[in-house]
Amino acid sequence: MKTAVSLKTVREIMATPPEAVTPHLTVGALLKLFDRHAEDAFPVVDHDGVLLGLVSRLDVLRLLRPGPEFLVPDWKTVAAKSVQAIMRHGIISVEPQDPAFAAADLMIETRFQSLPVVERRAGKPVLVGLVTRNALLEALLPSSHLHHEPS
Repeated sequence: MKTAVSLKTVREIMATPPEAVTPHLTVGALLKLFDRHAEDAFPVVDHDGVLLGLVSRLDVLRLLRPGPEFLVPDWKTVAAKSVQAIMRHGIISVEPQDPAFAAADLMIETRFQSLPVVERRAGKPVLVGLVTRNALLEALLPSSHLHHEPS
């Protein structure tokens, strides 16, 4: 039997305040944040909260790959790099009034584990939340199906 689609909005399921980093944070400090948090990526914001990009564990992993001569980069050099040097620009985001299922569609298409939630203020995307796969599953599954095996 089919049920009607959930009409929840991103605002209802997003995490606030979102954990974010600045572009000037070092990779060494970023790794400490990854150790303390379960997130796979952090939004990167300026001093006004404007979303500039996203930095993930994968971005750090790219730094640690050997170069053309199979030499591994010096850890001190890697740790001193700024988030700005490795972050991804042109980030896909959602807005608070978007339907939760639209965020789910974006996650499926992009394979991202989370999406930044932004509000447009003076034409700029200001970070206001973060929506995760787990939050979407909880929002889209009937509550009786959470943490239970199908019968």
